[in-house]
Amino acid sequence: MSLGRLIYHGTGSDYYGAMVVYPLVQATTKRNVSLTSVVGVNGSYINDNLSYTDITQQITFVVQRPTFYKDWFTWGMDFGDWLTCKDKFVKYEPFYFEPFKGWHWEAFVSESPVVTPTNETWANVTMSLACKPFLINDEAINYQNVPSSPVYNPTKWNSLPIFHIVGNGDFTLTINGLAYQFKDIDNELFIDSEKCLVYKSMTELRTSRAILPNHEYPELIPGKNSIALSGNYSKFEYQPRWRRAIV
Repeated sequence: MSLGRLIYHGTGSDYYGAMVVYPLVQATTKRNVSLTSVVGVNGSYINDNLSYTDITQQITFVVQRPTFYKDWFTWGMDFGDWLTCKDKFVKYEPFYFEPFKGWHWEAFVSESPVVTPTNETWANVTMSLACKPFLINDEAINYQNVPSSPVYNPTKWNSLPIFHIVGNGDFTLTINGLAYQFKDIDNELFIDSEKCLVYKSMTELRTSRAILPNHEYPELIPGKNSIALSGNYSKFEYQPRWRRAIV
C-alpha cells in the first residue's frame, strides 16, 4: 500500500493529515451507446452518442489528526468545507492526485466524507468523486500563445480546446482546413469547444455571431494540427486541453 496527496483549490490533503490510499480501485468509463432490437435482423441497431459516461471514483484516506484540531468533529467539518464547491451551483473542478503525474480529474464530491476514527489520533475516511470520463493534462489548461507552426496533440483522443481572441471586427479561425467565422466581435472572444459556447463573458454570449462548419466546434485531432487566424487582433491564445479516457 502507498499513500498520495489529493490537491484541490491549491491545498493538499496532507494539511489535514489525510493521505489517499493507493493504488486506487480505478473506476472506468464506458461508451454511451443505446441498442434497439430490430425484428428479423441479427444484432441490434447501435445508436452511438459519440460520448462516454461519467465515473464515480471512491477514495479512501488514512488520517492522522493534526494537533491543532481538538477532536474529530471539528476536523471533519473543516475537511468537508475544504472539499465543498464554493460556487452557488455545483460544477466540475480540477482534483489533482499526485500519482497521476501530470493528469487530473474534472470532478465534484458526489458523496461527502465519512469519518471512522480508530482512536483519538487516527481515522479512516471515505468519499466519492463524480468525474468526467477523461483525465485532463495539467499543463494543457493554461493559456498559451497559438504558434505559427503546427500544433501536435500527443494523445489518441480529439481535444476540445478553448480559444481566446482579443480584437475587433470579423475573424476567421482555420483549423485543419475548416473555417470558423466570427462576425462583429467587440474587443474579446472565447470559443469553448467542450461547453459549445462562443462568448465575450459568461453573461455576454456571442454564439449568434459564429458560423461553424456543420455546426460543430473546433477539435484538435491526434497528431499534427494546423491553426491560423485572420483578422484584426492583438492576442490569440488557447488552452489545448489534451485528454485521455479513463478506460
